[in-house]
Amino acid sequence: MTTTQVPSDDQPEAEGMATMTFGEHLDELRRRLLISLLAIVVVMGFFLLQKDAVMSFVTTPYKTMWQKRFDAWWEESFETEVLAAKDTFTQSYREDIEMIAANHDAIRSWDWESIHQGLIDIPSALQRFGFKLRPGLISITPLQDFLTFMIAAALCGFAVASPIVLHQIWRFIAAGLYKNERRAVMSYLPASIGLFVSGMLFGFFVLVPYALFFLIGMSDSDTMLTIRDYFHFLFLLTVALGLVFQLPVVMVALTRVGITTPAIYVKYWRHVILAMFVIGALLTPPDPFTQVMMAGPLVILFFVGIFFSRIVYRKRQEREQGEGGATPPATT
Repeated sequence: MTTTQVPSDDQPEAEGMATMTFGEHLDELRRRLLISLLAIVVVMGFFLLQKDAVMSFVTTPYKTMWQKRFDAWWEESFETEVLAAKDTFTQSYREDIEMIAANHDAIRSWDWESIHQGLIDIPSALQRFGFKLRPGLISITPLQDFLTFMIAAALCGFAVASPIVLHQIWRFIAAGLYKNERRAVMSYLPASIGLFVSGMLFGFFVLVPYALFFLIGMSDSDTMLTIRDYFHFLFLLTVALGLVFQLPVVMVALTRVGITTPAIYVKYWRHVILAMFVIGALLTPPDPFTQVMMAGPLVILFFVGIFFSRIVYRKRQEREQGEGGATPPATT
């Protein structure tokens, strides 16, 4: 008597998944990679024709920092000291003081062409009265500026084409997953992407400008940043924050698979917070301000992770009770 085996939910045949040979997997991988690479190259080609727009976007944190330094100098030095002592300066210096005072908004926004048809050297005028921070980044060699622009254009291309790339990655991976595995991945993927983007945006618009503001304020000499050093600093902090913002997702995933419990997170929360400040010290420049700016959001995300871990853990307990399994110990 011949018995027929009924496919279970854990078998690919039950889900209509075709069995692929190793060569077919390689062909599928090559096709997905080519589509992703083509999308990145096409978008990157567009950005290569937009150098001014790309570099203006990349240098946005530096411009924000420059404006903050300008505001601090204006309030602490120019209004209180330079304007008050204007009559003690020579005629040419008084003209510069009056020009700066009358064009505060244009100078702050780098709209210098609107000031006397761009005939005045605004940075030199500001340096005469103590504001020596350059309004832009310097390039030691033409190759340095070109390579930085190429890398920036490539990263912008990857960022814009990332939905296509992620879709191709998902199509390749999903073909080898069971239905419950696909559901698990899809339940975490949106939150993971959202947290990564949030971390990078926080680094780009908040951490990098304030970190540069603090570091330059600590310098006693005239500070000139090269575009290469600035770009490395920007890339390191933004990507690092994007990765460390994955903390709640990792915590919930470990709880869901039973490796840990919310009670363990609560028990060792002091150790975790100490580790966060150590990580902040390793991933940021050696100054306490930037380290706190890095570790602070991590502490908040850690407690957010505990909150959602409790929800996931409670659901796992209820499911195991419903299946007649052993009940894990209650959380504290």
